[in-house]
Amino acid sequence: MSYLDKIDRYLDSLKVGKSAIVDSWFLMSSPIPLLAVVVSYLFFLKIGPRLMKNRPPLQITKLVSYYNAAQVVLAAMICIKVFKLNIFRDGIIYAGCRYPSNTQNPLLLDLGWWYFFAKFTELLDTVFFVLRKKDKQLTFLHVYHHVIMALYSWSYLKFAAGGEGAILALLNSAVHVVMYTYYLMSGLGPKFQKYLWWKKYVTKMQLIQFMLMLTYCAWTYYSPRCQYATGFTFFISSNVVIFLVLFLNFYTKSYKGRSDAKKQRIECAKAQNGSNDHLNLNGNNICDNNENGFCRSNGKMNLRVPYESVNGDNKNGKLVSRRLNKEVDGPDFNYGAKK
Repeated sequence: MSYLDKIDRYLDSLKVGKSAIVDSWFLMSSPIPLLAVVVSYLFFLKIGPRLMKNRPPLQITKLVSYYNAAQVVLAAMICIKVFKLNIFRDGIIYAGCRYPSNTQNPLLLDLGWWYFFAKFTELLDTVFFVLRKKDKQLTFLHVYHHVIMALYSWSYLKFAAGGEGAILALLNSAVHVVMYTYYLMSGLGPKFQKYLWWKKYVTKMQLIQFMLMLTYCAWTYYSPRCQYATGFTFFISSNVVIFLVLFLNFYTKSYKGRSDAKKQRIECAKAQNGSNDHLNLNGNNICDNNENGFCRSNGKMNLRVPYESVNGDNKNGKLVSRRLNKEVDGPDFNYGAKK
């Protein structure tokens, strides 16, 4: 067979997948519609921030909240569909192995489409970041993860859907239930902020998810009882390794580095002033100057600088002080507002 014949055969294979039923579903008949969406997504990612540069962020908080709630419901539904397959009846070790990559089980194929649909709709994460001018969120990790997952989930359903994908979908969707719940709560206003102390544990869950995925792929690859598509197993494993490295880097920069920097600021401040009264609630130094071991603020020497208000009284970059500790300094001691 010539090289051109191989190309023709490959292109013909893209037109018809493993199941005529799957080929009749939304976006599954050909790769062209999905590729067009991905190209449009990348194009929007390129021009979107430029279009928003001189415009205020769109106030779409309610829309984003509805979107996050829908993602929670969708991820939970996928988890339920996985359990309906009864994939754990052979035990955890061989979970999903009764569904090889050539299976035509309608429940498994239905699960695969909903998982693909979830990855497809998650591209809206990026759109909302651009429209709300949250450009710092548009990292390589974010873009790579969303594009690869959309393409992978489509290809897997089209050509090789099996029990392996069901297990991976379960792990990923369980994490997404937690993750989008966090996003939903964080958008409900300041009164919910005190309940969001578990943010860093979401990233830890993602890291654990990737390690479990790698372990499962390695086990099923060497197990003769699990007959999955080798090419997809290698593709999944290589991308999980990439995700693991990128998420580890993100976690280190976001939490470990921030924690160490905060400790350094507090220790330096204590060494200079002998106390941490000049620190705000985030451990940041709010002294304008430091002289002879005391805080100098606005030209006045103070033994103590007011704490930053916990009620959000930080307006236009100016700290507005509140009387928070009369019981310590006495009823006659009063802090004036810093202007």
